[in-house]
Parts: sequence; structure tokens; C-alpha cells
Amino acid sequence: MKWAFAIQRKIRLAITLAIMMLVIILLSLWESYNVNKISKSFQSIYDDRLIPAVDLYLISGHIQTKRNKLVSFLFTDEIKIEEIKKVLSAENKQLNVLITKYEKTYLVKAETNHLQNLKKNLKTFERDELLVINASIENKEFARNLYLNTSIKLYEIIDQDLILLTQVQTQIGKELFAESVKSQSSSSLISQMQIVVAIILGIIIMILIITDKQVILKQEKYNLN
Repeated sequence: MKWAFAIQRKIRLAITLAIMMLVIILLSLWESYNVNKISKSFQSIYDDRLIPAVDLYLISGHIQTKRNKLVSFLFTDEIKIEEIKKVLSAENKQLNVLITKYEKTYLVKAETNHLQNLKKNLKTFERDELLVINASIENKEFARNLYLNTSIKLYEIIDQDLILLTQVQTQIGKELFAESVKSQSSSSLISQMQIVVAIILGIIIMILIITDKQVILKQEKYNLN
């Protein structure tokens, strides 16, 4: 009977240890998942939010350069027609490169819509620039009025597209950061749970060692008697 009781006790303890080990493994997998999630969130913040935000700034800069050059051409004699065409062509190429790069990042639905509007309005803007330049060949005063009545409105529309894209970037960036903070808090909780489970496991092992020694001593005393 004593041997049967000892075997049952050891089986129960073995099952308990197995459960504790399983809990530790599950907690480790959960923590690994959270770490991977945090890593992806920060990578997305960098690749899909920070870099595109810089590209938006560069896009805005190229648009402003085109605007300044066109104003100089129309309202001063500092730039000739051959030069303004060359400058605008170079700036348009840079804009196309940046837009293409931006399209390759992860885009939410609102971002996709705003980007499509920006592309459409930039093409309209290019056609308007050519129209103004060609009009200036015949009548520069007419070209100036065309710019003041039409081109400026196109600039305002494009500026609004850029503002909307920037707002989406900011919002999604905040959401990704909040998600990372949440995952970090979860990982901290998991680490604390692992420590608790490890302590409990250590106590169980100590109990096993002590009780086994007591059983051995009792058996030795019984044999001596």
C-alpha cells in the first residue's frame, strides 16, 4: 500500500510538473509572438510611415520649386522659356519617381484615394504649366492672367491633397505606436507570469526532493529495526 501511495503521489507530481512546463512553453510562445508583433509595428512605422512622410515633404518641395520658377518666368525676365521648360521637366521626373516609390509602401484605403487624387491633379497641373508657357510665347500678359486665375487654384488643390495624406500618415502612425505600446505591456505581464510559474516550479521540485529524502530515511530506519 505504501508503494502504491508513493507511486500515485509521484504521478500526480509528475503531471503537475508537466502542466507547469506546458504553461511556461505557452507563455514563451506568447511572448515571442508579441516581440515579433512589436518588431513588425516599428518596422512598419519606419518603412510605411516615416519614409513616406519624408517623401511627402520632398514632393511638396518639388511642387513649390516648380511654382517659384514659373512665377519667375512669368513676372520677371530672369528665366527664359528654354530654361523653364528644362526645369519643369526635371522636377516632373523627380515627382514621378517619388510618387512611384510612395505607391510601393503599405497604403490604407483613405491613403490610396488621396494619392490617386494627387496623381490626377499633378497631371492636370503639368498640362496647365505647358498651357501657360505656350500662351506666354504669343502674349505674356495673357499667360500671367491665366496663371492667376487657374494655376493658383490647382496649387491649392494639390496642397490640400498633401495635407490629407499627411493627416492619414499621422493617424496611422499613432495607431501603430499605440499597438506597440500595448504589445510591450503584454510582454511585461508575460515575463512576470513566467517568473511566478518558475518560482512555483522551483518550490515543487524542492518539495519533491525533501519528501523523497524523508521517505528514504523512514525506509532506512524501518530496515534497521
